[in-house]
Amino acid sequence: MKDKHNIESLWRSTIKTLFVVAFGILLYELLENISSVRSAVSGFCSVITPIFIGIAIAFIANMPMHFLEAKVFRRWKASSLKRAVCLTLAMLFMLAILALLVVIIGPSLVDSVKTLAEDFDEYARKLTEWGTTTWENLHLNADIAAKLQELGENILTEIDQYISTAMSWAVKVTVNVAGIIVDLLFAFIISIYCLASKETLLRQARKLTKAMFNERASDKIIDVAGKTNTSLYNYLYGMITECFILGILCFIGMSIFRFPFALLISVMVGVGQIVPIVGAWFSAAVGTLIIFVVDPTRAVWFLVLLLAIQQFEGNVIYPRVVGSAVGISGLWVMIALLLGGGLFGLLGAILCVPIMAVIHTLTREWVNRRLEEKRALGQDI
Repeated sequence: MKDKHNIESLWRSTIKTLFVVAFGILLYELLENISSVRSAVSGFCSVITPIFIGIAIAFIANMPMHFLEAKVFRRWKASSLKRAVCLTLAMLFMLAILALLVVIIGPSLVDSVKTLAEDFDEYARKLTEWGTTTWENLHLNADIAAKLQELGENILTEIDQYISTAMSWAVKVTVNVAGIIVDLLFAFIISIYCLASKETLLRQARKLTKAMFNERASDKIIDVAGKTNTSLYNYLYGMITECFILGILCFIGMSIFRFPFALLISVMVGVGQIVPIVGAWFSAAVGTLIIFVVDPTRAVWFLVLLLAIQQFEGNVIYPRVVGSAVGISGLWVMIALLLGGGLFGLLGAILCVPIMAVIHTLTREWVNRRLEEKRALGQDI
């Protein structure tokens, strides 16, 4: 019996040693062929991209579908027919928005960028003349005027390069439109399957979690997943609503006061809200720069208009329509933005806020639980 126990112990230690050696060899090979590994991972990710896009579409489409099921058809008992009707209406709503963007807004944006690119030399000439006249009226020192002129020329060159890059990117997208359509079609089909059987998928995920982990760990994982879902849902709902409202208000204001490139700048302002704090300032800076190139005297008035719209939207409309989307302070939003954007780029900057909200909630619950335990033990807090 003792010999059998020794053999089993020897066998377990041998298995561990072999596992460590195999892992070391595998890690060495991966590091030696890092370029090939990176290429393989990139290829694999490109293949499964429609799956992730489909999950994202399903998550967003679940918002109108949940609204239809819970509000519009709340008296209709749960059934496969109710799910099919609500799913169809939600997808039609998504397709209508997509058609609006592609068919109506898309060509106008392309025309605006094309016009800006074609007339850029003329805008630059007028801006140079305006700058020269302004410098003469201000009686600036010759050295300061030369430096300012050089700075203005560098800025115009950078703008020209960005416009050229945007046009080349649009051409590439147009060339690869067939592949994009195929990926979107697969993603759309995947999203329909996800929404049609979301309860079954969630139930299977819970069963898998409970089978892989003990009861305490599985309950914690399910709880964290639920909080993440709620935080992400609230954040995306608030972000999408804010983007639409701010973009529409900006377009109405710019159209009333006849600012140039109203649609292009309004879309940038709306899309810029996707990235918290930084996006608003960046879109405002780009919009101001475009108007400054076309009509320098109106750039300041555009800033005044945009600040007024943001104040009205943030203090009047947003609290009533959206409320507190994630429930964390601006400090934590900025920290999350710096970490997420610095480590994972644009996607990290977008998703960092709801993730930080979950971490903040879990930390607060842990701290409160620890304090309660110390109070129960009679410790001073």
